[in-house]
Amino acid sequence: MKKLSIYIFLVLIFCNVGSANDIREFEIEGMSIGDSALDYFSEGELKKANDESYKDKKFMILAMWKEYKIYDVLQIYVKPNDTKYKIYAIGGVIVYSDNLKDCYKKKDKIVDDLSKDFKDLEKIDNGRIKNSVEVDPYGGTYDSVIFNFMSGDVIQVSCNDWSNKSRIVDSVKVEVYSKEVKNYLITKN
Repeated sequence: MKKLSIYIFLVLIFCNVGSANDIREFEIEGMSIGDSALDYFSEGELKKANDESYKDKKFMILAMWKEYKIYDVLQIYVKPNDTKYKIYAIGGVIVYSDNLKDCYKKKDKIVDDLSKDFKDLEKIDNGRIKNSVEVDPYGGTYDSVIFNFMSGDVIQVSCNDWSNKSRIVDSVKVEVYSKEVKNYLITKN
């Protein structure tokens, strides 16, 4: 009986740890990885979204400008030709035009909050990095902190200082990536 009690105790502990660190529990404006974007937007809205995809179009990155509770823009990663619009990654963007000081403060606040919520996750502070993605070849930079889930999924928080030539506004981004999208983005940088 004593062994059975210990076994049940250990099973319950590991079940709770696993569910507390499930990326699908993290929401941006109520949306999570694995949800259908159609639960939040009409197909017409999704088709009219700004397409910010990479040239290979393995994932469509749909930018949805709207008045949200927290964010100015949502970026949703879906696969082309997926009629269900399953979300593989989602990002929330808060615009900080010409105000990097407040951008850094907001990023640090979000990182502190996530550090409290996800104490058991590996956290990597990358510091300031030159942005080498296709979107800004002119030399913009970003400062990012990454939270790694055991599953390979990731949350990234960054303050983005885009180059003036890119014509992209500076911003704080909170991005939630499935392992599949994370691995895809690694090949893009």
